Amino acid sequence: MRIAGHLNWVDELPAAAQAAIKERFVYRDLQPGELVGESGQPSEGMYQVQSGHIKMLAYNTDGEHSLIIIYIRGNCFGESTLIARRPHHHTTIAASPTRIGFLKQADFDELYSQYTSIPEALCRKFARALSSMISYRETQNQTTVAQRVALVLHNLAEISEAPQLGYYREIDVPITISEVSSFLGLTRQTVQKEITALKRREVISKTQGTWAVRDILQLSKLAQSQEFQSDYIA
Repeated sequence: MRIAGHLNWVDELPAAAQAAIKERFVYRDLQPGELVGESGQPSEGMYQVQSGHIKMLAYNTDGEHSLIIIYIRGNCFGESTLIARRPHHHTTIAASPTRIGFLKQADFDELYSQYTSIPEALCRKFARALSSMISYRETQNQTTVAQRVALVLHNLAEISEAPQLGYYREIDVPITISEVSSFLGLTRQTVQKEITALKRREVISKTQGTWAVRDILQLSKLAQSQEFQSDYIA
């Protein structure tokens, strides 16, 4: 149950293919909330996060949005729209000051045909994405709500670029309880209850808007334990 991961297929390529992609990148700096791609709009190219964070969102009929995934440094996205020749299914926005590399459709198509390692790497990426979707469903059926919240927080701590001090690590990914709730398909109140329980155990904390895992080892153990249930009483 991963809200973010290392999705950098470009770094899997031979040096020549990597260089060919990177020399055609056009770089763009974004501010928080700035739009990258919008649901229903034509795709213009693929992207790679150079720094910062991008959120992929699905907008509901009531105007609210659900968080699908967070892209971190090195992550590539937007390739499937180019290959399938379809519009964006989801909306992507900058979640923090972010720099992205952009490869336009024509350049992508040319390099895709020129270097066989590119479609091979993308095939592996899409296969991993499918496996991840299946794993997510299995995890939903096999874990408690408390475990699922702990798994997401542990994932965020794992991919954070903040230094780990002993078992302590700040989460540098900007995220709200509402976004965790929408990712997990739970109500905000339910997730808030589990967050409060973890705070009471002194496993996590929040200071001046920044989340931190105070004991990443203990959080990992709770996330894996079938016996882990919230001990919070309203």
